[in-house]
Amino acid sequence: MDSKKLVTLTFAKNVGTPDRIFRLVSGAALAGSGWYFRLPPAAVIPMSVLGGMWFLTGILSKCSVHYALGYSTCPVSGEPFSSNPLRRQ
Repeated sequence: MDSKKLVTLTFAKNVGTPDRIFRLVSGAALAGSGWYFRLPPAAVIPMSVLGGMWFLTGILSKCSVHYALGYSTCPVSGEPFSSNPLRRQ
């Protein structure tokens, strides 16, 4: 793991399409739900920040946590989850 790539998000995409759609929908829902339910600012601000960050990982298709763990949900050479050690060959 290269820490420079981690900070600058210059690593390869590691978020696949189903994961990306989930992140976009759930991030928007998390960011907007605090405002919709008129929660206090102490709840709205963290929910908006976390939802926005989650939404951004969906837009960019890059997740720093996945990169740090060496995990990817993005298909490699047309075959999703190719690095799964439990998969039979």
